[in-house]
Amino acid sequence: MDVKTPPPNPTPNSGRGANNLATREKQPHPPTPSLRVGEPTEKQPHPPTPSPNGEGEKERRGEFDILIPGHYFCDLIFTGMREIPAPGTEIYAQGMEVVPGGGAINTMVALNRLNVKAGWIGVVGNDFASRYVSDWLEGEGIDLSLVEHRDEPFRRLTAALSYPTDRAFITYVDPQADLIPLLEKQLAEVRCRHVHFPGLLIDERLPDLIKRWRERGITVSMDCQHRPHTLNLPLVRETLSQLNLFMPNASEAMRLTETESLSQAAAELGAIVPRLVMKDGANGSFLWEESTMLHAPALSVTPVDTTGAGDVFNAGFLAAQLAGYDAITCLRWGNICGGLSTLGYGGAASAPHKDEIEIIIAQG
Repeated sequence: MDVKTPPPNPTPNSGRGANNLATREKQPHPPTPSLRVGEPTEKQPHPPTPSPNGEGEKERRGEFDILIPGHYFCDLIFTGMREIPAPGTEIYAQGMEVVPGGGAINTMVALNRLNVKAGWIGVVGNDFASRYVSDWLEGEGIDLSLVEHRDEPFRRLTAALSYPTDRAFITYVDPQADLIPLLEKQLAEVRCRHVHFPGLLIDERLPDLIKRWRERGITVSMDCQHRPHTLNLPLVRETLSQLNLFMPNASEAMRLTETESLSQAAAELGAIVPRLVMKDGANGSFLWEESTMLHAPALSVTPVDTTGAGDVFNAGFLAAQLAGYDAITCLRWGNICGGLSTLGYGGAASAPHKDEIEIIIAQG
């Protein structure tokens, strides 16, 4: 449900702001019992979730704000190389990071750091990459109770050569696992307010499932990622029409709609989805709903690595939306979260904490 694709090149900006974002350091943050992201304009109640068979409430293992289905990646990021290695040669990197990755992981970790209770629906095996990612997530305090653990390898690794203006990737994945049956099972056993798909998922089973979840009061959002599909495929239109919120970036939206401008893509998608959010890098983010278009400028930073920034934007937007903020504030939360995540390597490892967002919001 998550496909590894190279991120767009970073776009330098004019400055870093008075809060000295360049020297931002990760500090351990103690857990807080509050799930709120500040003082919302209107608190949204937790919707009741009837049992799927209509026979009354069954015993459930937990409650979540958001469930995120998707596969993990274990990313090995090499930095500080002067050239791309030619066949038969060896080069040395000046830096190396091992970080968890993938849209589901990036989004879930970012939500957790914003004090939103997120559950990951995925699969891990008994291999090094699975163990590393699981241990890293447990260290973050992530709830892994919905994850399927297999007594066999389930390897998903990427070696990334990160250069100042470009990247190269080598990726290996074991055969994909079908997450829809696992997602159905977990949604029958736990409560949640929202389901977020980290990439465009085209599956004949999905539109009916989303319709049934929405009937239970569960809202659904979806990112796009790089996909070969277009709106010419009826199943794409049918899937998007069932969503509450679609969150592509500008290039993804234009590719999906086969248009040449952000406004044209928005017109096509806005006729299908009730709420459309579009990320446009240094140009900020946009939201279309009915006849309204809103824009929020990007956070002014000089990016180190943009990998996963869109996923972290999604986390900020969704956290603010669940807290009851108005649309423009949700865009601001998304922009700040996504922008701060580019100041380190990997979206999950560099996702900001709630207090960092509040400081910038307070600065105006």
